Amino acid sequence: MNITRFSISRPVGISMIVAFFVVLGCYSYYRIGVELLPALNTPYVTVTVKYPGASAESVEQEIVKPVEDAVSGVSDVKKITSTASYERARIMLELNFDANADTAAIDATKKVEAIKNKLPDEAESPVVIKRDINAKPIVELAVMSQHSLADTYTMSDDVFQEVLQQAGGVSEIELHGGRDKEVAIEVDRDKMAAYKLTLAKIANAIKNENQLLPSGSVYTETTKSDVRVIAQYKKAADIEKVQVQNADGRMIPLTAVATIREQDARIERYGRLNGQDAINVLVYKNSDANVVETAANIMKSVEKLRRNYPDYQFVVVSNDADYVQNSLHNTLGTLIEGLFTTGMVLFLFLRGWRSTAAVMIAIPTSLVSTFFVMYLAGFTFNMMSLMGMTLCVGILVDDSIVVLENITRHLQMGEDPKLAAENGRNEIGMAAIAITLCDAAVFMPIAFMQGMTGQYFRQFGLTIVFAGFFSLFVSFTLTPMLSSRFFRAGYHPDKKKLWNFMDRMENGAIDGYERVLRWSLDHQKKLLAGIAAIFVGVIAMVPLGIIGTEYMPQTDESSFTINIQGQVGSSAEETNRVTKRIEDRLAAIPEVKYYMSQAGGSTAYEGRIKVQLVDRQERSRSVWQIADDIREFAADIKEADVRVAETQTSVAGISGGNGANNGGGALQIELRGNNNEKLNAAAELVMGILRNDIKGVTDVNSSYIEGMPELQLTVDREKLKTYGTSLADVDTAFSSAISGISAGELKNDALNRGQDTSIKVRFKGADGYKASDVSHVPISANGKLIYLGDVAEIKNGRGPVSIRRVDKQRSIQIGANLSGRPIGDVSNDVKAALKKADLGDGITYQFKGQATRMDETFSDLLSALFLALVLIYMLLAVLYESIVTPFIRMFSLPLGLIGSILLLFITHNTLNLYSLIGILVMDGIVAKNGTLLIDYTLTLMDQGRTALEAVIEAGRVRLKPIFMTTITMMVGMMPTALAMTAGSETRVSMAWVIIGGLLTSTVFTLLIIPIIFLFFAQKGQRKIEKGVARETAL
Repeated sequence: MNITRFSISRPVGISMIVAFFVVLGCYSYYRIGVELLPALNTPYVTVTVKYPGASAESVEQEIVKPVEDAVSGVSDVKKITSTASYERARIMLELNFDANADTAAIDATKKVEAIKNKLPDEAESPVVIKRDINAKPIVELAVMSQHSLADTYTMSDDVFQEVLQQAGGVSEIELHGGRDKEVAIEVDRDKMAAYKLTLAKIANAIKNENQLLPSGSVYTETTKSDVRVIAQYKKAADIEKVQVQNADGRMIPLTAVATIREQDARIERYGRLNGQDAINVLVYKNSDANVVETAANIMKSVEKLRRNYPDYQFVVVSNDADYVQNSLHNTLGTLIEGLFTTGMVLFLFLRGWRSTAAVMIAIPTSLVSTFFVMYLAGFTFNMMSLMGMTLCVGILVDDSIVVLENITRHLQMGEDPKLAAENGRNEIGMAAIAITLCDAAVFMPIAFMQGMTGQYFRQFGLTIVFAGFFSLFVSFTLTPMLSSRFFRAGYHPDKKKLWNFMDRMENGAIDGYERVLRWSLDHQKKLLAGIAAIFVGVIAMVPLGIIGTEYMPQTDESSFTINIQGQVGSSAEETNRVTKRIEDRLAAIPEVKYYMSQAGGSTAYEGRIKVQLVDRQERSRSVWQIADDIREFAADIKEADVRVAETQTSVAGISGGNGANNGGGALQIELRGNNNEKLNAAAELVMGILRNDIKGVTDVNSSYIEGMPELQLTVDREKLKTYGTSLADVDTAFSSAISGISAGELKNDALNRGQDTSIKVRFKGADGYKASDVSHVPISANGKLIYLGDVAEIKNGRGPVSIRRVDKQRSIQIGANLSGRPIGDVSNDVKAALKKADLGDGITYQFKGQATRMDETFSDLLSALFLALVLIYMLLAVLYESIVTPFIRMFSLPLGLIGSILLLFITHNTLNLYSLIGILVMDGIVAKNGTLLIDYTLTLMDQGRTALEAVIEAGRVRLKPIFMTTITMMVGMMPTALAMTAGSETRVSMAWVIIGGLLTSTVFTLLIIPIIFLFFAQKGQRKIEKGVARETAL
């Protein structure tokens, strides 16, 4: 059945079939999800264990190693990264890309529960969450109020945090700033020793007196009453009545050795928003959650809090979803602009609204119908699928342009409209099918690449393939049908001055092209040599570094993070002073909307400032210029190391969003080794190389920070035996001397807004204890009191701030940011420098983050390009039943590369993920020109023309459709190439690659393809003539 004839004779029927798909597309549109990038989330599971009072090395030995051994048996684990720091262990499992994070989290929870009894008693229960510990928060907000800072913190910790945690997709919430409330029991060490008491006994006595015990029920004939022993403290003063039994069995009043008071907790944390005291709330998402959905859920929770707690302010400082929405909105905008510009070009070429409408109808019908297939395939609206649609604007009209242009040619020859529509479509049918199948052959390999790259581009490739097939269907049905209806009276464009001018231009272009083509055929060697030299020269710009390479273009996301690292051991006040200096500078920058600061906390010497700028359109300076301004200012701060990192949400699949801190940044090098001293020496050497020998590297930092002041206790085991005490008793006495002991909670504390308040027992003045003070801490041994100094040596020392391990081996990660140079160039320089350097025996290194991803992705894309070329060749060979014809068409790609790379150089763009995809797309598009030219040349040769006549005539006839498809595609891509809005940086390089490739490929294809075609045709003719001569001779 001839589908075109059916469409022309049954216009209502075919309109309804197309409308059916359009309606399904409209229905699907509202059900398709939204995200910045396809679901690219590598699944992560993190186990967190808190161990109060423990140093990094204690945490490594007692928590990290047992947990690592337990979780290494979880299925689908690709890599285990652990961090042991003061009071906290974090063990992160990176799973295989296709693993199920929920299953792995349940599995990890079971394995950790099984070894819980092997962990120290003081360690809190392990918490398993689905989160990449390097990921940055997706929403940051500040809580402010007229209440005291302690009250605001209590509400944030106990109430607001719970509400936000319940939002779908949230994995963890961090609070910074404010003060905890506590009931402090401060014990006088000397009095305690005189009364023969220990800190542990005091804590136990307080805990035991704080009870709420059920004692059964009392029954009467008619009632039942529960019996409870109520012995809970109602206020801090109740604790003063507690008595403690000493080593001699005497009861000693607590007030004889301690003072009891309710106060703000000792840990000093500072949090501010634009210089005003605030509680900073950082919300992280599950590793497998969608950013937009999770952020929307969080915002609903924030609105609920605003309604229920009007006396508190909830200021949203940053929300990743805003950037996502803006990026998608802008991509949609460029798509619509592309539609308008394409329509205007078609209007000029096709001489009127009828022809334009017949072609333009292909775009909305194909795109809207594609929504239905996207919905069925589980795709979302994201940067990649929308970018595919933006490209589709140019690709979709191609089939219809070629068909309509041929129909109008038949109409001008005087054919009946219905017959012209059918013949025009049939004549071009094979070329139209070849064009669409070539597009599919280009995008299919992209869609089925492995791993993260495949996942990333699957939606992009398949969206174009789906739309392309719908467009082919429309060009075979709707376009001929509309042509036969619109031009019932024949093709008679209005006699306007504009159309006359366009006619003269087209005729002049065709005559000029013929002259140039004939000259080219007479000077083949000169032309081919010239183009070959240009090709080699342009391609050489990439390895020579004239055009840089990077994983993804940097994007201006209107925010950056400042990380402050003071001298190890410096106080929270010192860090806060540095933070305030930077805040004063930020207050003077007009583009800054919010700056949210935090200082102190568990690591007193570290601070962080999140800076949110006004929208891109409202400022003249880019985020990089403003960040450099802060870098210059921070260079004068000598008390701390200040690093600035611009937010880069778009860099897909790269963790390390917290910027240049603890081995993070755009460039990451991981060192591994078993010998700590050699590993530290290697890390110092690598940092020195990055700082001094490599250009364009800033903010060099390391995950290893030495120098945490600590008291080191060495136990004499012989003395332990002599005194009859245990290592556990010594450990308890030592840790409690410094950090105190928890003695339960004061329930429903009226002074703490009805929340529970922790009770802490510690020595008076323990903050300033020296080694000699600790040696006088009493321990109970066989009913007698001895001192720590009797069984152990106590001295001052320094230990690591944090210890990093990868796959059960100690590791140090070196990180750095880049300034003004693409990552490909920098990593090549670093590789060369590290080859020359001697890092020591047993030390291995590897690049992480963007550099690794870039190498993997580029090799994947090159293999996809090669596969696409092979598929196109095979397809065309089948369609034309020839081995030579498709080979001729293959020359379009190198001809297109000349323009692509030249335009990247002229527009100062780099060779990145998007520009490589642009080259793939360009290959599919430029193939059309060669296909159209060769297809018609073969048709003319079948009609009896010679190869030379056929080539020249095909060039004259096909010049207009080739120029039309090329110019509409270039003009359709222009809004994308010139975009300056949020997220546009990613699309710009791809658009310029396509525009440049189309430009040179079209010009050169029209000259080079005929030369190559004639060469093979004449060679074939000579073979035939020789064969005929041989037969005649016989």
